[in-house]
Parts: sequence; structure tokens; C-alpha cells
Amino acid sequence: MISTDPWVWLSAFLTICSFTLLYGDNPLFRIAEYVYVSVMVAHSVVTGITTLSSRFTPLFTGAQPHLIVTLILGIMSLFVVWRKYAWIASFPISIMLGVGTGLTMRTMMRTDLVGNMSAVISETAKIFIGPPASRLGYFIRVVFTLSGLVYLLFTIFIKGPVSKPIGYIRTFGKYVFITYLGLQVGNDIIMFQGLVTSALVRLFKTWLGI
Repeated sequence: MISTDPWVWLSAFLTICSFTLLYGDNPLFRIAEYVYVSVMVAHSVVTGITTLSSRFTPLFTGAQPHLIVTLILGIMSLFVVWRKYAWIASFPISIMLGVGTGLTMRTMMRTDLVGNMSAVISETAKIFIGPPASRLGYFIRVVFTLSGLVYLLFTIFIKGPVSKPIGYIRTFGKYVFITYLGLQVGNDIIMFQGLVTSALVRLFKTWLGI
């Protein structure tokens, strides 16, 4: 049975308009595009106003007076829209980039570097224990990880007796990255396929009741 919910009809109409892009740019797709952009901008504005209200309420009530620094930096960043006074916005932007870079580097060192090294060490020990299938899986993960690290670290050609073995490992590491990229692309395709499938299910089941 066809749905009588007007929101379902609106969703179906916008979904069909979005699918018309398969035949090229057209007014129906532009309608869906403009509606999507408008809703996202409106949602962002409302969310931003709500966030500002909740964040700066302790400042105006005197509970957290140090938030005045954040308020001043936020106001200074708005001067980026005026070319004459755009230099004022460079101060909060510089602080944001500096703090963000520092926090990101600390997180990367803790998770990506130390975390991955700890995982490789722990998984190396698991190669020699457990069922054969698990041991093979840990062995492949350790070998692939080390090969990828060698490929990234030894980007300069090394001369000497170790040049040939490292060259073989680098070549294998290159194929490891190619395999990873292929798997990543496959996962992305499956994800988008799931989105398309869910949209078709909404059209045929929720809207048309088939």
C-alpha cells in the first residue's frame, strides 16, 4: 500500500531527483541539491547557535570567567572577512593551528606509532601459540606491517650488501600498499552500494509498499 505520510513522499521525491543525476545535470537534481545544501546550512547555524549558548552560559553567569579568552579569540577570527583587518584573525588561527598540531602529534605518537609497535610486538608473540589459522593470520599481519614500514622508511636507495634484501622488502611493501588501496576502494564501493540499496528500499517498500 502506498504511504500517505507527506514526509515519505517528500523523501521519495528528493531521492528520485538525486537519482536523475545518472542522466546528467538537470533541474530536478538541482532542486534536490539546493534543498540538501539549504538544510545542512540551516542545521549548522542552529547547532552553532545552540553550542555557543551552552558553552558561554558559564561565562555570563560568572562560573567560568576564563572563557572570555575563547570569546575574544572567536570574535577576532571573524575579522577574516574584512581584507583591511584580516591580520587580526591571524592570531586565533595561529593559536588554533599550533594547539591542534600539538594535540594531533601527541595523539599520533601515542596511537599510530607506539600503539602499532605494541600491537606488532604482541602479535609477533602470538605467531607461536594458538591454532594454525590464528597463527597464520598474525604472521601475515606482522609481515605486511613490517614490509609497509620498510617501504615508507627506506625511500632512498641504499647501497651496500643490504641493498638487495631491502629492495625486495620494499617491493613487497609496495604491493602491500596496493593491496590495501584495492581493499579500501572495494569497501567504499560496498558502502555506497549499501546506501543505494537503502534508498531503493525506501522507495519501493516505505513509499510504494511493495
